[in-house]
Amino acid sequence: MSLGSMDSSSEDELVWLLRHKTRRRIILAIGDSGRISATTLRDMLKISTGSLYYNLRQLKDFVTQDEDRNYVLTEEGERVYKVLKEGGVLSPDLLRPKPPSRLMKIITNIFFPIWLFSPLYENTGLRIITSSLSIIVSAFLLIYTRTSPLILNIYDSPPNIYEIISKYLGNLAILYLSLTFISLLASGRLFHFKKTIKNIEDTKREILNSLNDELKFFLSLIVALIPILLYPGLLALDKFFNLNLLPQLGTPYYYRVRDLYMIIAQSLSLPFLIALVAYGRRLSGTTAAIVVLLVYFISHVVSQLLIISF
Repeated sequence: MSLGSMDSSSEDELVWLLRHKTRRRIILAIGDSGRISATTLRDMLKISTGSLYYNLRQLKDFVTQDEDRNYVLTEEGERVYKVLKEGGVLSPDLLRPKPPSRLMKIITNIFFPIWLFSPLYENTGLRIITSSLSIIVSAFLLIYTRTSPLILNIYDSPPNIYEIISKYLGNLAILYLSLTFISLLASGRLFHFKKTIKNIEDTKREILNSLNDELKFFLSLIVALIPILLYPGLLALDKFFNLNLLPQLGTPYYYRVRDLYMIIAQSLSLPFLIALVAYGRRLSGTTAAIVVLLVYFISHVVSQLLIISF
């Protein structure tokens, strides 16, 4: 069986799939087993839980779960499995890849923290608790320091609680829409539609799954933006303990130090946003990085325009 025998609507996704060794191994392991639990699959492939769930999410058109939450191949996945088996791509290296070094694991976990978002996506209770706590902490810091966010920047705000909260929630919506739209553009899915005929029940199920995915992404976004609150966090410490972390307002060094804090906060937030976009929007790490950096660039342009206007 060759790529040409696959459905044309899934050909691009199949080519993308076959380039990734871990995803090929997952398809082969599930296909060989028929059905398999997440724990058994993880132990068989000798990969981390975060990596497993990340790649399973990328494969959601090819892999699904049965009523016992075991993983099985979809009809499309079965066709991919046959391509892999009949295409002669099996090799000892494919089944027993060289494990990454400890240093590489540490670097990957720091700059691509998939480990954070796999439990958020898979555990409803954890997702609700962490996002709720993030909202409470964020709102408290912004209100206490009289600041409000705009994309990936923090600005001084009038001491109006309702205005600060509304700006915070509005900024979450702006970031959600920006990341979603740019992700669709980067992935090409905005202009690629599959022409399939489905019954009403399948359509309802797809809509519900899509809404659930969007809710997961939005709640996880709240958590991913916690590092951007480094600046109001430092302001809060400075205000409460009188630590003189910022020079006096109006002095030449005030804006330099403030901008330095903001750059550090933005730098800390970028890996979290990249991991979220990669996991939540089913993109490669490189594509997710491009999406987030575009949003960061837009944030910087908006910041400069506001400085010029005032």
